[in-house]
Amino acid sequence: MNHKISSTLLVVLLISLTIILGSVRKVPAKVGCSDSSLHGSYGLHATGTTATGGAFAAVGVVSFDGAGNLEGTLFVKLSGGISPVVPISGTYTVHPDCTVSDTFGGSQHTSVIVDNGRGYLINNTTVGDLSVISGEAHKQFLGSADHDEN
Repeated sequence: MNHKISSTLLVVLLISLTIILGSVRKVPAKVGCSDSSLHGSYGLHATGTTATGGAFAAVGVVSFDGAGNLEGTLFVKLSGGISPVVPISGTYTVHPDCTVSDTFGGSQHTSVIVDNGRGYLINNTTVGDLSVISGEAHKQFLGSADHDEN
């Protein structure tokens, strides 16, 4: 008798769990992003470790034209007191899922657009580069158009 009750209880539990899990709404990644999702100037902050194991920190301004081109200036601090100012220019592609691939300064990066294009998270993904550098950027100037887009 106990075995029959246990089996029935297990079946009821499994059916209930299936119903609950099946009714959980899955939220897909935002679709519909494009190169125009990144436009204007963003303040960037990135930190990490260089390929030689030294510390890396940078702040800067990166401007996106909304059509796949970027330019800016990074103010870098490296171990040993080296502090170069690095002008950058490059290209970027925004994918429909709001991830970004870009190339500048000989490095490749993968980013994720956040806050409806008001910011992004960035990670150095250059093949063969042993450095570990990541950061985030925020829109410098929010105009009325920025609130309506994305």
